[in-house]
Amino acid sequence: MFEYVFRCKECQHTKKGQSPVKLLPGSPAKLNCVQQKPEKCIFVVTQEAGMPPAPPTNEFMPPLSPPTGFQHVTKSAGGSNPLFAQPSADDNKAQNDIFQQTGTVGFLVVHDENAAAQTHPLRIGPNVVGRKSSLPTADILIDTNDVMMSRRHAVIEVTRDKFGQFQYLIAEAGSRNGTFVMGAKDPMRKIKLEPEDLIYLEDNDTIQMGRTKVVLQTTKAASNARDAARNVQGTDYSQTIIW
Repeated sequence: MFEYVFRCKECQHTKKGQSPVKLLPGSPAKLNCVQQKPEKCIFVVTQEAGMPPAPPTNEFMPPLSPPTGFQHVTKSAGGSNPLFAQPSADDNKAQNDIFQQTGTVGFLVVHDENAAAQTHPLRIGPNVVGRKSSLPTADILIDTNDVMMSRRHAVIEVTRDKFGQFQYLIAEAGSRNGTFVMGAKDPMRKIKLEPEDLIYLEDNDTIQMGRTKVVLQTTKAASNARDAARNVQGTDYSQTIIW
């Protein structure tokens, strides 16, 4: 059981709580508030209990401190880490412009033989991804009949690095049937996420949740949802990993 410090976004009240799964900073939580109108209180994770207070965040959120068991995907592991490459000024400006105008920092494109084509925008901060149901429990709801995809399956965290470029990381959200990352640049790069993992993503990486596959399109590759879908629809389906 993991212990965290939570803060209410409405009244700024803080309290300690526990979670059976690892949570990312900014993750929402359902807790009872001490204030008079608990129905208006929305708690988010601010830090692990017993850890020093995190520095104040701005609207872009600072890069995450990787948890224990963090897997660094480097070139030696079959994929390059985008944090180690100096970004181009033009790329930064283009992505900044899109973010300022639309609030969008990327897209998840459903590209699967057994699910309808869908494109979902990514926002700065944590994006919980899960299967669409009558009781929404995620930020991005994938319309699929795949019962192996959980209603809260994975979290894609978008932050900025020291150069100001966006970075994309993925972690488990307590799914029952696992999450895989398949590299676009190296077909041999296949990673099964463990509960403690925080994995860097790159443009065109395929993420398999349950049996459903989605493709990451950052705003370097596509400035809008239509272009993101067009980029992905002309490519072959990744092979579904069966375990």
